[in-house]
Amino acid sequence: MRKLKTFFRELKMEVKKTTWPTKQQLISASSAVLFILITMGFYFGLLDLVFSNFTRWLIRILGIG
Repeated sequence: MRKLKTFFRELKMEVKKTTWPTKQQLISASSAVLFILITMGFYFGLLDLVFSNFTRWLIRILGIG
């Protein structure tokens, strides 16, 4: 039990040492991440559309399906 108390006491001290981002930094970083996620979502969605249409076309041409 003593080790657990020591652990949480040290954890609390380490959290106090943490340098937290400012509100502006947080908004800026979150906006960048959101932009990248949306961009990659569109990119992979477009790739999926292209490859699925190509696969359908190939199956139709080869008479497999």
